[in-house]
Amino acid sequence: MEDGHHIVVLGGGYAGLTTAARIAEANTGASVTLIDRKTEFVERIRLHEIAAGSVPRDLAYETFMSSRSGDFRQASVSAIDLDHQTLSFEGEPGSVNWDTLVYALGSHTNLDSVDGVREHAVVLDDMDACRSLYEQLRKAPVGTKILIVGGGLTAIEAACEFAERLPDLDVTLAVGTSFAPSNEPGGLSRLAVDYLQSVFDRLKVRVLVGSRVASIQRDAATFEDGPTETFDVCLWAAGFSVPPLAKQSGLAVNETGQIETDDTLASISHPNVLAVGDAAEVIADPGGRCRMSCATGRPMGELAAKTTLGRVMSSTSDPFNFGYSFRCVSLGRKDGLIQFVDAEDCPVAEVWTGARGARWKEYICQRTLQGIGFDVDV
Repeated sequence: MEDGHHIVVLGGGYAGLTTAARIAEANTGASVTLIDRKTEFVERIRLHEIAAGSVPRDLAYETFMSSRSGDFRQASVSAIDLDHQTLSFEGEPGSVNWDTLVYALGSHTNLDSVDGVREHAVVLDDMDACRSLYEQLRKAPVGTKILIVGGGLTAIEAACEFAERLPDLDVTLAVGTSFAPSNEPGGLSRLAVDYLQSVFDRLKVRVLVGSRVASIQRDAATFEDGPTETFDVCLWAAGFSVPPLAKQSGLAVNETGQIETDDTLASISHPNVLAVGDAAEVIADPGGRCRMSCATGRPMGELAAKTTLGRVMSSTSDPFNFGYSFRCVSLGRKDGLIQFVDAEDCPVAEVWTGARGARWKEYICQRTLQGIGFDVDV
């Protein structure tokens, strides 16, 4: 064992917090510090619920880490010095040394892919923004128009949540060109797409298909084929990007800024740095290139902890083996869609819908928290 080995986990999302928890629980003699700009874990897969009025759980990092004899520091990292193995912080003097760094800074909504998004749209990236959006929507007059842009699960879940729980809103979902059955990884079957359309009809969600949004103005979106759509509120949920810190620090990254990793999740350019979650480019066997999701983040965290502990204990590391099995979509509080998939995330024929789908989605959300290490009921 390497006495005094200091492990720093940078980022406390699904992947990072899982990594920190497993390392701290191992009691190897190595020290582990979790660093995050927030004070508490955010259930990102529930942020659309918070924006529609749900009350979040109290999931404080300090309590979680101290109960495992680990440390937590609230800070925003401004620089990683890979040569001297130190971290610097925004607005704070000094630095922190590390022997192994686990980079888990996740992703955020891409505000710069289309002109005007940063100035005129809101996003579901953090708790404060979601609480603020709910206060705005619940006080809005009848018929307030909310335009939700995006064809992915975040946009679909938000549209259904708002339409069900804030029925005085006029909800429009602009899905671009991709809302159709697809056999590709991440796609939905014909049965799934038909069911989603039936839910949109029931909830009176208007769906715009066929053209992408080209720009956002103060109260209108302009589409690539020319038409405009007015709104009172625009929620942008059309794609994610990763923080630039990894690239700025000199880590090898792909074209999107994700850290390139080997099959043990170590950086290909700096093996004493591991990368997990959305900020990592991970190729799994048999799942292939991992999409950004807590479904892949949690298993990455488990392996990153094993890899790190293996180094501390001078043992070998396992490759990342992962295959998909299903995709969960909440459609309000009492309806859901479970799209079963093959190991490479391509849709298969079976889907669960309705109350059964809602119960399974809720179960998965609860089990995810339990898997990290929170004491919650299922």
